[in-house]
Amino acid sequence: MPYNGNKNKKLENVKITYNIYMKIIFETKALLEKVKNVAPTAEAKQTLMILGNMVIKVESGVALFTTTDLEIQVSSTVLCEADENCEFSLPARKLLEILNALSDYDKVTFTITSSKVDITAGKSKISLPTLPTSDFPYMDYIDKGGLKEIASDDLANIINKTSFAMAYQDARHFLNGLYLCSEDGKIVSVCTDGHRLAKYKSQALTNNDISVIIPRKAVIEINRILNSFSDNKEKIMKYSYNSSSFLIQINDYQLTSKLIEGNYPNFNKVIPETTSAEIVVNKSKLKNSLNIISKVVNQQYKGVKLTPNNNSMHLISSNTDSEIGEDQIDVEYSGDEISIGFNISYLQDVIDILEGDTVVIRINDQNSGCIVQGNQDPDSTFVIMPMRV
Repeated sequence: MPYNGNKNKKLENVKITYNIYMKIIFETKALLEKVKNVAPTAEAKQTLMILGNMVIKVESGVALFTTTDLEIQVSSTVLCEADENCEFSLPARKLLEILNALSDYDKVTFTITSSKVDITAGKSKISLPTLPTSDFPYMDYIDKGGLKEIASDDLANIINKTSFAMAYQDARHFLNGLYLCSEDGKIVSVCTDGHRLAKYKSQALTNNDISVIIPRKAVIEINRILNSFSDNKEKIMKYSYNSSSFLIQINDYQLTSKLIEGNYPNFNKVIPETTSAEIVVNKSKLKNSLNIISKVVNQQYKGVKLTPNNNSMHLISSNTDSEIGEDQIDVEYSGDEISIGFNISYLQDVIDILEGDTVVIRINDQNSGCIVQGNQDPDSTFVIMPMRV
């Protein structure tokens, strides 16, 4: 059932009881699906014990599951059979492990007492201790602009077309996330780690000058939830944001995340306005060639050198163990003679998500960023900085 409103607060005006024989019955498959997507947000190395737990609230036959790490909060609902309303917490990752082990059973029963919960299926039973839910630090979200709808394909592309270029634990904290802004009334997503940049102009319309940086972990969790649906058309998605937080609803999931503070760099300055040389190459041939050559790439040496001429391009990579990988593929090239090196993984990442059967690489020189695009992907622009090889 769709997520309907603010259920992040504690149950109000609801009598919470823990009769020794109080039971809640779930369909195992439905429960496991929700716990798989909610549990990962719980802290593995928690600063507070309750952060490792999932709060479960049952009201009128609906169970609400919530986890948080103080930066992100994820909630979802699932139907259940219960005679009374209740609220309790269980170790999130342990619960997921247990439900995975019980996945062959059609139904699972939670029997609740004041200090523990017995989880049973068939003749199997596991008892887990609980923690007081009063200690759970819910994230407050103040909705100032109302929820806005976004098409499922647009959200999927916003993430998939750019998130691979997010920085990871960069000292420039504003790079450790996905930047959303607007151009010509459409939502644009941008990610960069300083060595490469990905920009995607979506078809999602916006009337606002959106400018938010969504943290890396939140992007990963949103993508996890998106991928849990077999069909994008099944999803009903809405989002909202304020000066400090971002909220998104995907069917009966709701994710709230703090935003990264700071000003995102002027990414358009990184994208060359003109280039002096161009390589046009079949995508599958380039992908296969890079895959072959990558077998000699290691952690110390990740470069591949491209040397194009009028109708072919030589690719070569080597390492300190005297291993050499090289290939020659057909291309169309226009420009002066040049040899240019790239991190091979950066090229492979872009090629994997480009649409169309042709890759176009636009170059100025060995020291300037190069544009990589697909012939059927006009809304995507990728920039890769060269490296010495």
